[in-house]
Amino acid sequence: MLTEDTNRMTCKLLYLFKRLSDSWYCNELCHENIQGFNHSHIPLFMSIGTKGISNNALASNLSITKQAASKVIKELEKIGLVRSEKCSTDGRSAMLYLTDKGAGFYKHVKSQMEGLEQDYKKVVGAKNYETTINAMLKLVEYHEHLNKTEKV
Repeated sequence: MLTEDTNRMTCKLLYLFKRLSDSWYCNELCHENIQGFNHSHIPLFMSIGTKGISNNALASNLSITKQAASKVIKELEKIGLVRSEKCSTDGRSAMLYLTDKGAGFYKHVKSQMEGLEQDYKKVVGAKNYETTINAMLKLVEYHEHLNKTEKV
């Protein structure tokens, strides 16, 4: 009789990784007490980067709707981390930039994330870490492809 190795179940590992990483985000990144900011803002906030990005590109890069991106952007604008400007080449689009407060927080988050990446490399080794990132990128691509074919 074969026994199941429940420690290696994908659904369990994904659940645990998400729960534990969300906890890490809250404990390490949200400690600056920026009223109204929560860890669910991090992917959009960090994707704006130091050079800015259009709202359309932001939504596309994260595979979310423009409406979902706009909702978070409005929240980030309200708390003073992001500002938007009409795009000079397309009046229907807006360019998103970090405010001075946002740039400072971006540096904080980036530093914390770099520290976490270094910790991960210590735990699994640099080569295994890079292999893991490459595998995760392929899995994301796989799911994005599935989502596109389901919508057709």
